[in-house]
Amino acid sequence: METSPRGWRLHWRSWLLFTAAYVTFGQMLHNTEAAPLIWGMSIGLMIAKASLLTFFWHPARKFMLLGFQSDAGYSIMVLALASLAVLFVVQFRAFAYVIVLVATALLVRVDCLVDGFSDRQSFQVLLALPLLGLGMTWLPKALYLGVNNIG
Repeated sequence: METSPRGWRLHWRSWLLFTAAYVTFGQMLHNTEAAPLIWGMSIGLMIAKASLLTFFWHPARKFMLLGFQSDAGYSIMVLALASLAVLFVVQFRAFAYVIVLVATALLVRVDCLVDGFSDRQSFQVLLALPLLGLGMTWLPKALYLGVNNIG
């Protein structure tokens, strides 16, 4: 792998895949003519996911492991998996997007951990790349309609 001047490895393949996942997600939002609220919720969930994978990873992991130590925890986990199964059957396309976005985010996070990025740096990467991907989906619309007619 290549190294940057600071000595960090540049995992451009995972970063490109992560950005491409958000480009396709943004294109799906454009194709379904999603309301601004949906765009806002998508960005909010993107921030929540980046926070969970960086700053709140240890508390979230402890919470998940604690859930497997009691009957109530097992019940909650089974209900969560059953809900995901229903989402899979009813909304396969939405489920596929969610799985791809989470999987690519985990891949980027692992690459950041391998490179020794701090939580803050990893959060910035996990936030900047999706914003770049979603922003790229607005570029064709801006070029076609003109910057003043977006919206």
